[in-house]
Amino acid sequence: MSRRNFRTAVDFLARSSAAPGPPTFEVAARGLEIGLGCRWAGVVQRSAGADGLTMLVFRADGAPGPAVPVALSGSAAAALYEGDGAEGVCWRRGDLRAAFPDDPLFAGGAPRFFAAEVFRDATGAPAGHVFAMDDRDRKDGPEARALLRLVSERISADFAAWRIAECGVPGGAHCVRLIDALRSIFWKMDPDLKRITSISSEAEVVLGYPCESWYEDGVWKSRLNPEDYDRAHALLARALRENDVPDFELRFTAADGREIWLRCIVSPNEITGHATGLAGWLVDISKRKNFEVDLVESARRFRDFAEAHTDWFWEMDANLRFSFLSERFQRVTGIVPADLLGRSQRELLATNSALIDEVATKEAWEQHICEIEAHQPFQDFRHPAPGTDGHSLHLSISGKPIFDPKGAFKGYRGTGTDITERVRTEKALRESERRLRLQSERAEEASRAKSEFLANMSHEIRTPLNAIIGFSDSMRREIVGPLGSARYVEYASAIYSSGLHLLELVNDVLDLSKIEAGRYILTRKALDLVAVVESCLQITRETATRKAIKVTLDVGADYPFVDADVRAIKQVILNLLSNALKYTNDGGRVTVSLKVQAADVFIVVSDTGIGIPKSEIATLTEAFVQGRSEHAYLAHEGTGLGLAITESLIQMHGGTLTIESEVGVGTSVTIFLPDAVVSRTLARAPSAQE
Repeated sequence: MSRRNFRTAVDFLARSSAAPGPPTFEVAARGLEIGLGCRWAGVVQRSAGADGLTMLVFRADGAPGPAVPVALSGSAAAALYEGDGAEGVCWRRGDLRAAFPDDPLFAGGAPRFFAAEVFRDATGAPAGHVFAMDDRDRKDGPEARALLRLVSERISADFAAWRIAECGVPGGAHCVRLIDALRSIFWKMDPDLKRITSISSEAEVVLGYPCESWYEDGVWKSRLNPEDYDRAHALLARALRENDVPDFELRFTAADGREIWLRCIVSPNEITGHATGLAGWLVDISKRKNFEVDLVESARRFRDFAEAHTDWFWEMDANLRFSFLSERFQRVTGIVPADLLGRSQRELLATNSALIDEVATKEAWEQHICEIEAHQPFQDFRHPAPGTDGHSLHLSISGKPIFDPKGAFKGYRGTGTDITERVRTEKALRESERRLRLQSERAEEASRAKSEFLANMSHEIRTPLNAIIGFSDSMRREIVGPLGSARYVEYASAIYSSGLHLLELVNDVLDLSKIEAGRYILTRKALDLVAVVESCLQITRETATRKAIKVTLDVGADYPFVDADVRAIKQVILNLLSNALKYTNDGGRVTVSLKVQAADVFIVVSDTGIGIPKSEIATLTEAFVQGRSEHAYLAHEGTGLGLAITESLIQMHGGTLTIESEVGVGTSVTIFLPDAVVSRTLARAPSAQE
């Protein structure tokens, strides 16, 4: 069959809707005629008769056909019902009249092709079969099998619904006779349509509510899906008004919350000589509605299958030679199917080196061929192929072995996809990743070299610098005797101050270089954080006193020991205190707060200084970046490494540093050390700091 016929048939089945029973079966047979292009098609029911089959619908040459007698014994479809119909599908070719002389379907013509598939009842047992036949041969392709399966699935759903519909027999007061397997509820309703006046015990089985709970006004409405109430009420009112017998579907909410589909069969019911109410049956059709949902999904699935743009289908015979390639194969790849048909992969590989590349190597091909020779399924085997434009294509194929009902190997069936663009994109991404990795490695090497250079340079500078600081200090204090001039003392003091400032810068550079080079090693132990802060306050006391800045330590009476490196934490606190004092005007305030939440430690240094613009906060912890507020930038010197070093040291502890600031109000820096508490008690309480 052609792909166009298949799509037309799928669309026809998806659009067509009819009441369950012969109208739907007529649609199914018509769909097989369209898709397979066959002269004859039909639907057969398995019955309890002597030979077990009853023709439901028969179509011949595009029109309803005569009632052809059907017999199971000796028919081409007999194998469908062997072993409880486990296989469920059969294909026959050749002179079928000679092969099945007792099959009445073949008596009036000379069919060369017959295909059939069972449909099943609610228990999964074969309930009948659909068939198509023609006086010309037809290929057993994937589209043909997919269409036959789609029609059989649709019939499986509709057959169950039709049997339910068949069980209602009008007569007398329009009572309904139901088959044994049917769950149905008998009910009566008052003429005002407000309450149920009688309901059978099946209501508790189907919906879960006790029978007596239905008799209050409005209860039936509250258990009905709100979307169905207006329609149901209008139909019930029409039944009272016009003595009509509507038959409709509606949804109730069961006691356990499930949605239950019920078919309502209703008739007027004489209650008294002057008032007429209603009576009827509610039939559980949830299973059929689920079938319908599955059918819609099945139609959508097969429509997607029919409209796929990039995949093609292929088949191999039992000798592993290509026996079929769908027409899309040539459109997608440009390769003529005749060049592959009748040949095995091993033969193609021996004559075409273009099928081998760095992915599909000879070894990979050998492994793949061994898999199919062992009749194993496979997925996404990728290999190149020569393209018509001189460039290589890249194809992906997947396959599944096919066996007959007796387990004999019949060949392979599978799909193929053109993945040329995907492979090219993957190669480009790999090359880009390789270049980025190379650039990253070079950058890391350059960074390590820079750090090593700065570390070595800092050591070389610090040695003579210490001598300059020491000798200039002796000279400005005139330890070995007077210099003879006050100007010399002034010069020595300037040399001393400059040397200290330069040493501070060199130490910052050295610390940052150690951190970047991974040579700064933490020695963590339980430390008295309060004592560390107090020692830092003592070091910065002179600056605070000179600027009349009030410094406060806010800490509880029994602050715990903290797991940290004492030298690193001390450097962090000194950096934060120095910045706070540096950028706080005379008479301001600086506060150090130590807080604990569970096992987490918080160190907060806040000030009433000049503040930092919001736009600059994000860059303050970058190396060699200083606060750019006009006053801060002009009034203070430095490398801008303090906060960068501080954040790096905190990150080495697994913590974070955050900055909050407002220009003209002040700045607050918070250090967070997760899970850092070692002990909940200290040997001493902190001394007052202010």
